[in-house]
Amino acid sequence: MKTVILVTPLAKRFPVMDGADYIGVDAGVLHLLGQGIMPVLAVGDFDSMTSAQLEQIKNSIDIEKEPVMKAETDSQLALMLAKERGYEQIILAGAFGGRIDHTIANLRLMEYQDPSLILWDEGQIAFCLKSGVHALKNEYRNVSFFALEPTVLSLHGFLYPLEKRRIVPGDIYTISNSILDEEGTIIIESGSVLCIMTNK
Repeated sequence: MKTVILVTPLAKRFPVMDGADYIGVDAGVLHLLGQGIMPVLAVGDFDSMTSAQLEQIKNSIDIEKEPVMKAETDSQLALMLAKERGYEQIILAGAFGGRIDHTIANLRLMEYQDPSLILWDEGQIAFCLKSGVHALKNEYRNVSFFALEPTVLSLHGFLYPLEKRRIVPGDIYTISNSILDEEGTIIIESGSVLCIMTNK
């Protein structure tokens, strides 16, 4: 599977995966270079770095510079370019922890534009699960589920199990669960959910 990690300015840390490519989102490119990783591309309006920093990276990295006044966020542009380049697994690092509107925008990117997108930040991760049987490893302290549409959900191996429970987007009682053993099983008979796993 062809994997790319999009590194935003908020990503002080990011996953390091064998065989993965990296794209710097705006000043996120500086985090990559600071850790000795050469990205395949940098994209954004670059309004969060100095002109000297921008000139420095122009000499060694392929850059897609966009205007400050635009309809898309820098993360959205990076996602579009990653999909155009054929990446099958796309991870957006530094997706949380900054402005709440940007966090919501990143969640909506995943929920409505590319449900295979994974949002990652140090100590937490978010992704969508569709109909089927899914196994989650016990790697985070808290696990929450939010229905993206009317959904029939079962949870096995969790502190708070469910059996064929119908949940809708307004429900929030499926927050702050935890996996009891090495892994938990999620069965989605219909619908889809947002899954957030966190140690925070």
